Amino acid sequence: MPVPGNLRPIAIAKRVRRNARTLALLVRDERASWPECRHPSMWRRGFLSSRINSFPDIEDPSVPYVSDLRFQFHVSKLNPDWTRPLLQDKNVFADALTARGLGPYAPEVYGIVTAKGFHARSSDALERLRNQDGVMLKPIRGTRGKGVRLAAPSEVEAMTAGFETALLVQERVTQHPAISQINPRSLNTLRLLAVRLPAGPVLAVGMHRWGTAESGVVDNIDSGGLASGVDLATGRLGPALTLTRDGRRVEFDRHPDTDAQITGVLVPQWSAVRELTERLMSSFPELDHIGWDVAVTERGPLVIEGNAGKPALVFMQVFGSFLHDPGLRDYYESKGLLPPSRQPLGGVPTGPRC
Repeated sequence: MPVPGNLRPIAIAKRVRRNARTLALLVRDERASWPECRHPSMWRRGFLSSRINSFPDIEDPSVPYVSDLRFQFHVSKLNPDWTRPLLQDKNVFADALTARGLGPYAPEVYGIVTAKGFHARSSDALERLRNQDGVMLKPIRGTRGKGVRLAAPSEVEAMTAGFETALLVQERVTQHPAISQINPRSLNTLRLLAVRLPAGPVLAVGMHRWGTAESGVVDNIDSGGLASGVDLATGRLGPALTLTRDGRRVEFDRHPDTDAQITGVLVPQWSAVRELTERLMSSFPELDHIGWDVAVTERGPLVIEGNAGKPALVFMQVFGSFLHDPGLRDYYESKGLLPPSRQPLGGVPTGPRC
């Protein structure tokens, strides 16, 4: 929509400030990730220096990767702005799942905690809450697993939250025994990136995250968790990965805390997981690019949440490029996350690898 002439300077000023903030974040990440070594050749391609150690075949300019720079500047184009509250607010998302017939495929929400105390969704929900051994508390607009914790029902009923914070009170999911055996301390979830192409939605890439002693009750990578690539055809797991400060990949065939095998294990109910992802994309036609978080349980896969803003797209490339499909490449090119195919993806990194 054209911007009226009298508002155009304001719009330009906002864009300049937004771009300046984005560049400042990238500079901060560059300084923090690998202060001992810089790779200007990676900067010219839009990558942090440490990506030279993180992404397989990054030195081959013909291998397509979404750069840090392009992602930060163009991620907002992946979904319409007006869809953000649908996934950013966990309470709204829970209501949307129920309204669209997907309530049985998600953990039950018993209510919310606000500054005025606990508010149950219904008298039946309150009764079910009281019959639980424990429930999960999550900041309604929280990200990266921050603030997520386990609580007793009696504790929840006596709680209040800060005036600027509300907590979702949700069923504690019991994961499938095969997953719990690998790490019982946290709910270990799949992150499945689905993209809506002109021919229909596709599952682009997936990973299975694992909690550790460091991450506690969450499996979030930023909190110290690990991630395994998932073969989309079979559901077979690759080794669990973490990255060192300089971006080097550390792989584990077995979980470092439990010594349970990870590499080669099949995700239980993989066909049902894929079917649920397809149902989610069909039920949320207004969303085009989503990282769905799915937990596998004995009663089937459950969707925990959806991530439209920053669905770990750049991190998922530690398992290798997933952009060999022409349809996916065209999609990311159209959104500005890849250079046009007629342009080179960048030169070979030069200089010492440190």
